[in-house]
Amino acid sequence: MENLNKQQLILSRIQLIADISQTAQCNSQEFLIVMSLISELARQALPENLEDVIPFDMNETEPH
Repeated sequence: MENLNKQQLILSRIQLIADISQTAQCNSQEFLIVMSLISELARQALPENLEDVIPFDMNETEPH
């Protein structure tokens, strides 16, 4: 339950940062800072071991 609450908090922060950056008309440097913040927060929300979550090798490509 604590993990779910942490993920909800992180996602709320990501949404807030994204919403503010959209309305603030950021310049390119500010936009890069915002994207870095969002990236770092998203990284915190992801499981530490992505191999447990992704059921296939992303390096393998199959022709369609």
